[in-house]
Amino acid sequence: MQGNNGMLEADGADAAGHRRARASGRAPARGASLAARLATVALVAGMGALALQGCAFRSASGGDVARELRGGTDLATLAGGISPDAAAGRYEIEVREFDWYDAARGRTVPARLYVPRDAKRVPLVVFSHGLGGSRFGYSHLGRHWASHGFASLHLQHVGSDRSVWSSQGLAVLTALRAAATTDNAIARVKDVSFAIDRTLAEPALAEAIDAQRIGIAGHSFGANTALLAAGARFREDGKVLSFADPRVRAAIVLSAPSLPAEQDPSFVYSGILVPTLHLTGTLDATPIPGLSTTPEERRVPFDSMATGPRYLGIFEGGRHSMFNDWSRDANTEAIRASARALTLAFWRSVFYGDEGSSAALELPARALPAAAGSLAVWEARR
Repeated sequence: MQGNNGMLEADGADAAGHRRARASGRAPARGASLAARLATVALVAGMGALALQGCAFRSASGGDVARELRGGTDLATLAGGISPDAAAGRYEIEVREFDWYDAARGRTVPARLYVPRDAKRVPLVVFSHGLGGSRFGYSHLGRHWASHGFASLHLQHVGSDRSVWSSQGLAVLTALRAAATTDNAIARVKDVSFAIDRTLAEPALAEAIDAQRIGIAGHSFGANTALLAAGARFREDGKVLSFADPRVRAAIVLSAPSLPAEQDPSFVYSGILVPTLHLTGTLDATPIPGLSTTPEERRVPFDSMATGPRYLGIFEGGRHSMFNDWSRDANTEAIRASARALTLAFWRSVFYGDEGSSAALELPARALPAAAGSLAVWEARR
């Protein structure tokens, strides 16, 4: 079950630089399968430059573990800066990379883990990228969470990752369409459960991760993955499909995808019983002729859930690429800083019962005024 669009991403995989990508195409016919329609991203001419993701990071020695010293801060100053470093926490970070193999599915699941150095029983957040992305994306969030005592595991979903950009010319369209399938939609959420299994089984992480405190987060296509892992369900060919992982205790949904008319949102999202944070923007649209998604539609999951604490933030002037690693203007930088502050407050509230963080989620304008300055809308429901 995908939304009517996903995030088109391109990211560089080496430290030498980044590459941009462009795509064009047409939406599928109304008769296309539900999951394929839902998984279809912006295959339309004129989408322009696509979102860039972060470079691969390696230690100076060439190894796959890197450490960075972070400065200290507390909740009151979380939103004070506009860069990942400015708002960092007190923990030194280790960055580890894995290329796990799921023998049962014959599938590789690459992953990148940002973890507090010498961590003991910290919460784990699994992050799912948008279509065309990789494990190197959204590093400003992963590093920020890790610097404040959360392990952040960024997955790469083979079949809907950066490999879609390896083709040339019109062949890119074929690759994008091939990625927008029912199989890939299901494979993604299964990647999440497999990655949780492997993380908890890693000897080097046995004492670092608390198996009772696991969250899921994702952007666009990845937001759909997060929703599925948290309990969203959908109907396909007369069957109800659900891939909820009971170990997931909370979810962050960035730029949620929308649903086609025949899917009942109250049915789809009523299976989500865990706390959720939803972030989007007033300009968070991906115009696709005949299958466009408007900023208003991105709040549908939030409005359709039946229970569980949930929060919705809509950033003024926020576009679909606002959560990635590369900002292009001061407003996007401010939104990214706000997103770091609000998401951290959410994780702290859910996993530690932190009263200050809970207060910030109820009324960020009072508790996190710097973060709230970027918000056009904030809603909290119980």
